[in-house]
Amino acid sequence: MCAYCGRRFPFDLLTREHVRPVSRGGRDTWMNCITACRGCNGRKGNQLPEEVRMSLLYLPYVPNLHEDMILRGRRILADQMEFLLASVPRSSRLHA
Repeated sequence: MCAYCGRRFPFDLLTREHVRPVSRGGRDTWMNCITACRGCNGRKGNQLPEEVRMSLLYLPYVPNLHEDMILRGRRILADQMEFLLASVPRSSRLHA
């Protein structure tokens, strides 16, 4: 899901977006990265969201170990996914 427009896209149409651009002192950490569609990423460019009047629909967060394993996109068998999801907080967007 794009953190700016809220639309859902296939994984390959989303970009990893730095809320504070690295070129402007942002760090490449979980707390500075969200997913954005190509259109919103291009619109934001090298600006801060507030500079282009874009707001985040969700805040960046650090996933737990099991969320991280799922998000890395490795091939996970159905029974392995069931085990991993059991350890993911109910509030995680992975349950959506």
